[in-house]
Amino acid sequence: MKNLFFLILLFASITVAQAQYKPLPMQNAEWYQDGGIALLSCPTCTFVNYKYYTDGDTLINAQTYVKIKKIEVPNINDVSLFPSYTGAIRQDTLNKKIYVVLTDSTTEHILYDFSLHVGDTINSVLHTLVAGHLGFNTETIYLIDTIQVNGNDHRVFHFQGSCTGNGGSYIEGIGSEFGLLFPNLMDMEESHLNCLKINNQPYYPYANANCTLPNTISVNNLDLLLDIRVFPNPTSESLSISLPENNLKTEAFIFNQTGKEVLRFNLSGGDNFLDVSKLGSGIYLLKIDHQTLKLIKN
Repeated sequence: MKNLFFLILLFASITVAQAQYKPLPMQNAEWYQDGGIALLSCPTCTFVNYKYYTDGDTLINAQTYVKIKKIEVPNINDVSLFPSYTGAIRQDTLNKKIYVVLTDSTTEHILYDFSLHVGDTINSVLHTLVAGHLGFNTETIYLIDTIQVNGNDHRVFHFQGSCTGNGGSYIEGIGSEFGLLFPNLMDMEESHLNCLKINNQPYYPYANANCTLPNTISVNNLDLLLDIRVFPNPTSESLSISLPENNLKTEAFIFNQTGKEVLRFNLSGGDNFLDVSKLGSGIYLLKIDHQTLKLIKN
């Protein structure tokens, strides 16, 4: 009887452990983000909006992948509202890994590895392509915790690198805080995942999130996106948020990592100062008009 009871417990434990893995959506999924790899030459510019989305299956080296396409607004890379093929991904659910084949290539790289443990070193596509450059080669998982998204638990893998300020996180079943295809792009001003939509319904960071691309950008909005300055970041007490002098009154928001709004305030042209001393330590999203930035509170 004891042996039977032990086997039942063991089976239940294995079942729970297996159920904990949240696979990345591979069909009818859309990732919306600001900035991105196109802005590496302009680290202070975050005015580009991207939509990455799944677009059916394809065969590469006899393996089935899901094609990923991209729409970019505004047009700074001759892409604009015309979809462009960005790569293809496949998922190994059993081993909790996501693989990618990038544009004009047939070489497969690891994109996400959700089988890692605390202390393991990340081995993703950016490490493979730019190892030894930009600090991408020494990121290590230092914490694995859980967040709730729409009532579902998702594991979050936090990593830290050897370069100052080099760190971030990626979320099982969702992607990276920096965007789908660049899980270790650590510069918070270059890329940020705003929203994930599955089957045409917003899922991350919360169910009623605004998952859209702007169809047009007014002169006022474009000035705002080009000229906004937020510092210091990280901060412990206050933020200085600088907008163009001719900018109209703008509403801004701060969300925590679960998507809950924690602050709402108005900004005007020029320098604005915001007291954030009462916020707990952690990572937040600062949303100003069409732009979303990662805010780190010490």
